[in-house]
Amino acid sequence: MATTIRQVAEAAGVSIATASRALSGSDAVVAATKDRVVRVAAALDYTPSRLARGLVTGTTGNIGVIFPDITNPFYTSFLAELESLVGAYDMGIVIGDSHENPDREYALVRQMSTQVDRLVLTSSRLTDEQIVAAAGRLPVVLANRRLDVGVVVPPRLSQVVIDVDAGFTSAVTHLHALGHRRLTYLDGPVRSWSARQKRAALIRVCGELGLNLTIVGIERPDFAAGLAAGTGLDTDRATAVLAFNDQVALGVLAALRACGIDVPGRISVIGCDDSLPDGLAWPALTTVDSSSRALGALAAAAVLNPETHQTGSVPTRLIVRRSTASAVPSFNPREEQTQESS
Repeated sequence: MATTIRQVAEAAGVSIATASRALSGSDAVVAATKDRVVRVAAALDYTPSRLARGLVTGTTGNIGVIFPDITNPFYTSFLAELESLVGAYDMGIVIGDSHENPDREYALVRQMSTQVDRLVLTSSRLTDEQIVAAAGRLPVVLANRRLDVGVVVPPRLSQVVIDVDAGFTSAVTHLHALGHRRLTYLDGPVRSWSARQKRAALIRVCGELGLNLTIVGIERPDFAAGLAAGTGLDTDRATAVLAFNDQVALGVLAALRACGIDVPGRISVIGCDDSLPDGLAWPALTTVDSSSRALGALAAAAVLNPETHQTGSVPTRLIVRRSTASAVPSFNPREEQTQESS
């Protein structure tokens, strides 16, 4: 039978509350008493119960993490790094998946607010007002999201992001050097902060280089959306496709292959995140490396210091593989002004 905190307290000659505080490292317990309790606990092979400790300290020892789509490998790497770092501090993780639904995400926030001590909102689709309200209940870390300029940031709200500007600038510059002049971008969700950043970077650099850019909206940034977009892709309008993420790009590659359209011979494709296992994409996908693992490390540092507002960013870079090559003349060449379509 497992040793209980009551048995540790009795053996150490202290109350259950004092034993619990001593084992949690509280400064409210004098050093001599803390050392005695720790030695007794070790001798009795005591393993703390997070639930029992919470009844004494009023905390759960848990962190809530909400994702828009947990099946995306980008978030898997993020979670692995976050869990590894906070787990070293004996903190557990409770996961929620909003399935790209802002209403479901807000419901998860309200539910978790009574079940966890801190909250990580990853690529949140909530409004700024909803996020600020959440930070009024408990410490919040925004990962891959930043509040709009002018919004007052609460003291217990940290923001760590991926800076896509350099990576997307390199992607367009790479295509321009290969002779591409007409690009199609498969955009992310309407309420995605990251999508706005990527779109702005593309519009800016395409304008600077004089490239034609067509922006196509997709409902969900997943393989199925990429497959649908790739099937209906106008290869006369564009000689290259940039996708919101690697999952969309993978769907595009599958659609083009099914249609007998050669990549990169007829059209080049670039993804974002560098989240695919080696060998999954054919040809190997040129992509913007977003390093979700590095983002997870920043989120962990912020969540472990919940009373301090922290910021940080992860740089991006282009990884050139086999899905991009020199442009070939279009079957119906057209030089049109930059336009957006949905």
